[in-house]
Amino acid sequence: MKEFRFWKNEEGKVSISNAKLLKFLEVNGFMRIRLSATNFMLVRKNDNKIRQTSESEIISFVNAYLIMHKLYDVQEQLVKGIGNYISSKKLCFLPTEDLPNDRDSRDKGIMYFKNCYCEITKDEINIRNYSELPHVIWENRLVDFEYAKPDKTKIGQFEQFCMNITGRDEVRFEVLKTILGYLAHRSKERGETKAVILYDQNMLLNEKTHGGTGKTLLMDAISMIRELEKFDGKSIKSDSWFKNQRINITTDVIVYDDLNKNVSLEMFYSMLTTGVEIEKKRKDAFYIPFELSPKIVITSNYPIKGPGGSSDKRRRYEFELANYYNEKFTPETDFKNRFFDKYWGNDEWNKFYEFLMRCLQSYLDQGLLEAKKINIKKNSLIEKTSREFVEFADEYLKFNIEYDKRDVGSFYNEFYPDNQVTPHRFTKWLKEFCQENDASLELVSTGGKYKFKMIEKVVKDDKNSL
Repeated sequence: MKEFRFWKNEEGKVSISNAKLLKFLEVNGFMRIRLSATNFMLVRKNDNKIRQTSESEIISFVNAYLIMHKLYDVQEQLVKGIGNYISSKKLCFLPTEDLPNDRDSRDKGIMYFKNCYCEITKDEINIRNYSELPHVIWENRLVDFEYAKPDKTKIGQFEQFCMNITGRDEVRFEVLKTILGYLAHRSKERGETKAVILYDQNMLLNEKTHGGTGKTLLMDAISMIRELEKFDGKSIKSDSWFKNQRINITTDVIVYDDLNKNVSLEMFYSMLTTGVEIEKKRKDAFYIPFELSPKIVITSNYPIKGPGGSSDKRRRYEFELANYYNEKFTPETDFKNRFFDKYWGNDEWNKFYEFLMRCLQSYLDQGLLEAKKINIKKNSLIEKTSREFVEFADEYLKFNIEYDKRDVGSFYNEFYPDNQVTPHRFTKWLKEFCQENDASLELVSTGGKYKFKMIEKVVKDDKNSL
């Protein structure tokens, strides 16, 4: 605490100066951050770190100062007239600054630890002292761990876990590394306005959902290095006024865990492309612009719905995790310990952080890599149509061939007598099949006959294309 006298005692009568009390708070780092024209946040700045504070904490701070210096008569005066000395209106006279930007740059990421910070580029990882830090950061950016370069004689458990949930496929493992790197990169300058959507590879196999693959553990890993806010996806309501109230200006990643199967990705479009409006109870709303807004992750046991088309595809990044783990065979069973608890050894922690830094390097070098779809297309189509229709279309319908719609529809109904469809619904399902397979449906009615053809889109660099 820094000394600054804000009271006087004349002939046993104590008085407190409002202006000097504000100056005392100022020299001890208390100030306001401007969130919008009408919304401000109380913060405390200490060296090159700031954190959010509150009116009640300010009162406690002043009280602790007076007790430490045994100024009980001043304390009594403060208690008697606290509303006259410290109030929301009077705190408006504290110095005000614009919102500090401690985001990562386009080509560099930073991880902050107790003893050092690490600068990560695609080519190198540099460990630096805080005396070299050129800007102010939010205090909650700091990871409560003293990092040291790990011994690399053996890979860490978390890295092995990531290999396992990608089926030990080198290509898919590299893709997962870029996903983790994307979420660890506290920057949106690369313009990737996508929601990362994580599924189980065997989703809907045998008409069942298959959880326990490691989606939650991946998000727990990101929460170790970034400020992450997790929402129960099953309880998301589009009409809730305060659905974003737990999101803060420093939130880096939002996770909608196990999203309700009836929620469409369209609900998140504005958050993905323009920013996030935060509306907290009894407070003015404020807006986090796109470049400062959190990245979004969705986990689900069902294909995420959407309006379809190119706009929908641009906003979704889907990745399937191998079903290496399940409810009976868990990572804890596999590795004989629990990740991220107090019993995890320092060597494992150091290997974990170093692996995430390498993931960030992979992302900075390659961007978000795309993985080959395994079951997503089929599962999405089954959700929109039926399993019987997908089996029928895969087996009997070919692209670029003209069919009689009535004949095909009748054949389908004969083939699946317990899953009859009307001509209208059959046409709708044909359109869904074409959309999922990057094709278009051509319908022709002539001479009382109804024809259709599923036309594949021409690939521009195809040697056989026109």
